[in-house]
Amino acid sequence: MLPRLQKSDKDTNELIEEVTKFLFSVGVRTSRERAWAIFEGIHKLPYKLMVKKNPVIKYQGQGNHISSKHGSQLLTIKNVGRFELKGVSSRKDQKKTASITFVPSADIRDLVSTIEVLEEDLDNE
Repeated sequence: MLPRLQKSDKDTNELIEEVTKFLFSVGVRTSRERAWAIFEGIHKLPYKLMVKKNPVIKYQGQGNHISSKHGSQLLTIKNVGRFELKGVSSRKDQKKTASITFVPSADIRDLVSTIEVLEEDLDNE
């Protein structure tokens, strides 16, 4: 049984509409609830795969680079991007925790680079 979607979450509903349109464009007719279940499940798959492949990781050292000896902590998906599983901490003396970051593909970064950013005038607020 699929959960009923609430009408109050505008952003989620807009996304569901886009997912439903995309699925229809590739020949899949489905309900809004099923379209949401498909999107939600597919979105979580890379994270679940990274956790399954790496139940324990070693701290790879300071910085944000993952070397080849930590290859299982890297998942690259063609035309989508790269998922990186790292051991991180905010201070040297703190406990290390696992974190997954997503680095989008070049075409997504190019799309984001088309956004114009305006300087905010702090005096007029």
